Amino acid sequence: MSHWIMGILAGIAGLIGLFMSGAARDPAIFWFGLSLSTFGVLFCWWMIKTAYDESEAG
Repeated sequence: MSHWIMGILAGIAGLIGLFMSGAARDPAIFWFGLSLSTFGVLFCWWMIKTAYDESEAG
């Protein structure tokens, strides 16, 4: 898959996680939503780092 598609999917997953944690009725869904949103943010940061590393390598 393209880097753009993966970044968009990770961003959507992060937003879904925020909505899940915001509407949670029990702690398990709350923490799962926060974990999903954290994963989305960290994955996007990793994708940005990878793109810069590839551009610097030549």
